[in-house]
Amino acid sequence: MKFTKKIAAAAMSSVIAVSSVPAAVMNASAADHNYMEALAMSLYFFDSNACGSGITGGPLTWRGDCHTYDAEASVGSLSGSLKSVVDPDGDGKIDVSGGWHDAGDHIKFNLTIGFALSSLGMSEYFNEGVYEKANARDHLEYEMRWGADYLMKTTFLDDSGNVAAIAHVVADGGADHAIWTSPEVQTYDRPVYWLTASSNNSAVCGEMASGLLGAAYVFKDSDPSYSAECIKYAKALIDFGTKHTGNETGGIGGFYGTDSMYQDEMALASAWLYILGEGSKPTLTPNSGQYNGIYDYYLYSWDKVWQGYAALMYKATGDSVFASELQFELNNQGGLSEGTYNANGWGASRYNCAKQMNAYLIADGNADSSYAKGAKYQMDYILGDNSYNYSFLLGFGDKWPTHIHHRAANPGENGQTSAANPEAKYTNYGMLVGGPDSGGYEDHADRYQYTEGALDYNGCFAIACAFAANMYGGDSSEFDSVKASASEINENFKFADDSAKPDPVPETTTAPPETTESTTTTETTTEIITTTETTAVTEAVTTTQGQSGETTTAPSGGTSVYYGDANCDGIISVADATLILQYCGNKDKYSITEQGKINADVDGTAGISAVDALIIQQVDAGIYKAEELPLNNN
Repeated sequence: MKFTKKIAAAAMSSVIAVSSVPAAVMNASAADHNYMEALAMSLYFFDSNACGSGITGGPLTWRGDCHTYDAEASVGSLSGSLKSVVDPDGDGKIDVSGGWHDAGDHIKFNLTIGFALSSLGMSEYFNEGVYEKANARDHLEYEMRWGADYLMKTTFLDDSGNVAAIAHVVADGGADHAIWTSPEVQTYDRPVYWLTASSNNSAVCGEMASGLLGAAYVFKDSDPSYSAECIKYAKALIDFGTKHTGNETGGIGGFYGTDSMYQDEMALASAWLYILGEGSKPTLTPNSGQYNGIYDYYLYSWDKVWQGYAALMYKATGDSVFASELQFELNNQGGLSEGTYNANGWGASRYNCAKQMNAYLIADGNADSSYAKGAKYQMDYILGDNSYNYSFLLGFGDKWPTHIHHRAANPGENGQTSAANPEAKYTNYGMLVGGPDSGGYEDHADRYQYTEGALDYNGCFAIACAFAANMYGGDSSEFDSVKASASEINENFKFADDSAKPDPVPETTTAPPETTESTTTTETTTEIITTTETTAVTEAVTTTQGQSGETTTAPSGGTSVYYGDANCDGIISVADATLILQYCGNKDKYSITEQGKINADVDGTAGISAVDALIIQQVDAGIYKAEELPLNNN
């Protein structure tokens, strides 16, 4: 159940326009939190909103298969030529099962599924390898595949590979909101709402394409064929949305009523294509809130993604014009500072997280900058350092809202609805609720502006928390004890089929080159490498990673060689060590750029070996400093 989004957007815009003063001063002092744990936990919200079959026995013990009859949904009123594409056997039924429920309700909107997927992809792109560090990479891929599978299933291509029709909404919002029960027991009629060439919504097409491209980015190395399939559908959606422009709002009006602007969604998709090497560099550049005469003045959200475009382009190109735009927009929204929580609007926490994205990108890896510290303060507020003593990420910390607006986790008893303010039957681990706005907060199931969560909420949270985790650290292993004690989580669920993973790195049989300057550290490292398999070394690196909770970023000033940064992402982390081990084990399968090879050679001897990998791991663990590399210089 949601506030009418058009009204919410207008109200939010008016708040931003009249004042740039942050709202809701916090009394408690901010402190570090386990951001790795929070990031890993947040993925479970998507499991709580899963729809279809394959849910029973899945990541959550309290969720089961639901709305399986979406697999035989009525085609409805489509023209004959389109029916032959979407319903080739002519039985009048189509399979639109799967996907995610949008929020505390059970409607499926491709608009917000696409936004969530794109945001999850952005969280990994901005902070490459952070989910691996959080021991949640398999879970991320599980969620990305779940969402992308659904977007492709509901996009019907003709024999030429062009989009014929899109089943972009499943379920009638009015009917759905009249029912307060868990999804597992629901049998109400769930109609399909279509987009066609004559009745299209270009913003939805662009959002879906961006989501699929975000998934393509996540899978580009681990499953290139799946990545290519996502790209194929995304390109078809972009083509369909630009050739057949429109703003059809059937099924979404009153919930996510899009406006006629679709250029931002298409710009975001073009940025993803460029990053994936599937498109030319976009030429659209911003200037103080406007893009070629189209004015934004709004933050990153489900229907306004200009700042997502600027963020991706800044990361991809380093062009200061995009950094200036992010700074302009952040200032226009009141800025972020230590001591003040800046959140307004319906479901305010998601908007706050969107602002954090801007601040972290402007900080450019400098954890001591005022932008990074201001963003960190906001995240700490969300995670419990506030006058309410609540963590607004459910399950994180010691106390969180319990009267939540989520039918699956809080179905009530004996016909109770949200108006009766029932206490949740289950803790919905990882769900970001709206939290307080400038007017305060109330833990009441019927005050859903405060106590509901949604796909776009957790998408924005993932971006902000990934930055915090990558910059300020945390111990991913602590979440293991949470999962072990939480009856709601199936701690033994395997998110990935190990048999489908790439072959393990083969055993190293050749000793690394002898050093001319023997040190105790090098001698010890050499002994470890010659008596164990490379894969075991990889496991050791992964196990000890994160003890310092910090990452080392590239120095400013245009230094051409950044020792330790094997993958040339500007950060020294366990990902660099892993790449070196993979390269040493199988050069035909894994490659390092020429600059990466120079950066990777840190042990003081010519050539790359597993010794370099372990030294880089020791930098990540705080044993060495980046300034000490290469070791022969010291």
